[in-house]
Amino acid sequence: MGRELQKKKNRSGVSKAVRKPRSKKLHLQNPIISANWDKTQTLEQNYKRLGLTSKLNKNTGGVERKAEDVQRARDEAAGEVVKQKDDVLAIGAMRRPREIQVQEAKIERDPETGRILRVIGNGQGRANPLNDPLNELDSEEDEDEMGDGMGQHASHNAACAAGDDTRTEVVRRLEYQAGKPKATHKPRQSENERTFVAELVAKYEDDYGAMTRDLKINYMQRSAGDLKRRVKKWRESGGAVE
Repeated sequence: MGRELQKKKNRSGVSKAVRKPRSKKLHLQNPIISANWDKTQTLEQNYKRLGLTSKLNKNTGGVERKAEDVQRARDEAAGEVVKQKDDVLAIGAMRRPREIQVQEAKIERDPETGRILRVIGNGQGRANPLNDPLNELDSEEDEDEMGDGMGQHASHNAACAAGDDTRTEVVRRLEYQAGKPKATHKPRQSENERTFVAELVAKYEDDYGAMTRDLKINYMQRSAGDLKRRVKKWRESGGAVE
């Protein structure tokens, strides 16, 4: 009997804190994306449909398989050679080339030490030992154009001018929104602060030392520098002693 009473005493009257489950609702801050969002699709499907990228790096888990991927896997299992479509501009791990292209070039050596001073090209274009897909775009002509003010987005601007722009309407609106100048917000004085400053200026004018010693009006014990800034802001906004 005594043991049961002791158990009741040991019980705490405070209820245990229950952690609420985390909400799975997706909060979209951008109004353009929110207006074009499809709740029946996943985040990755929505981003792909809108022309955006959900991940900058490669996927670490499973990915959604398309019908063409399933058909390609079946054809490969049947022994047919299928040409795989690779996005050369995809962001991710660099693919290792299947074949190493052997090329020849002339070299200039130091006559005394025999060290290689420079490699003379063979006229077949720029060297591309890492198989960079953008190597052909970075030619000397592009460097000259960059000196003329074209910048690194010259090829993109030329494609847009030629009508080859593949951006979606959502991406265009987002770029237009990002390119707009940010509106600067200038804080305004409240009505109580303007009344407080006007009362001090009417009584002491520009004597900020006397303002700091007035404990009735300046009951917050603001310093002379703080009062000077408030008075300056009040006068710039059109404040005047009546």
